[in-house]
Amino acid sequence: MMLNLGRKPVKKFPVNPRVRAYGKARLDIASRAQSTSDWDKLWKNPAYPFPFTWGEYWKQCIEYKVDDFAAEVGFYTDILGLPVNALDPGYAMFTSPGGDFFIAIVPTLDSTRSTPPDAIRIQFMVADVFGTATELERRGIKLEQWPQPCADGSTLYIGYFRSPHGICVDLWGLVAGGDKTNPEPSVAIAPEDESVKPIVQSESEDEHCLDSDLEVELQNSDQDTEQTSEMDLESLSEPEEMAEYEYVNEEDI
Repeated sequence: MMLNLGRKPVKKFPVNPRVRAYGKARLDIASRAQSTSDWDKLWKNPAYPFPFTWGEYWKQCIEYKVDDFAAEVGFYTDILGLPVNALDPGYAMFTSPGGDFFIAIVPTLDSTRSTPPDAIRIQFMVADVFGTATELERRGIKLEQWPQPCADGSTLYIGYFRSPHGICVDLWGLVAGGDKTNPEPSVAIAPEDESVKPIVQSESEDEHCLDSDLEVELQNSDQDTEQTSEMDLESLSEPEEMAEYEYVNEEDI
């Protein structure tokens, strides 16, 4: 028997069993629906309506912690050219010219740790995926994957690069007829302004940022809890108590 002496205690979070039952019922619908008419027949309204009334300044933001705060700020402002929504020595928030999204970063403190680079992934859907990729390389960003089809014969292309902290940023784009009019460059494109130094990206040979196979795996080992095909989402009652499950943070292993 081999002991993992370096493993840290497992974090536990309370989970409402009814929430899991809702999810299993939805996944069952996804596994059975083969057409639009199937979706219309099987899909039901959410158990609860949308609860949010948006505030005045922004609607939603993804925030993460970084060790090199200055590098991440410079990357989003001067390399990607994102407008700054808020900025001080301990916080930065960025958006797009149209305010379509918000990204925030904070520096780590002595008692905190930065966000694991693969904990989140940012995705942008662009009109010209090849043109955008070429422009990013001109600015000194090295793409880890040049835009390529998500699957054989697909017109949906995807490439990706990373922020200085290692956060993966995907570029999605439709290419009419799958026409690769802009193949991957054989050499790195030097920045037009020599004062702009290439961005050194985080490297990880063992991790794959892109998962092009978007599949839902249904677990069928427990027939008593997995018979969601007959489940009525609206008939699920409140549980008497909360259950707990073990959530393992990969960074803690």
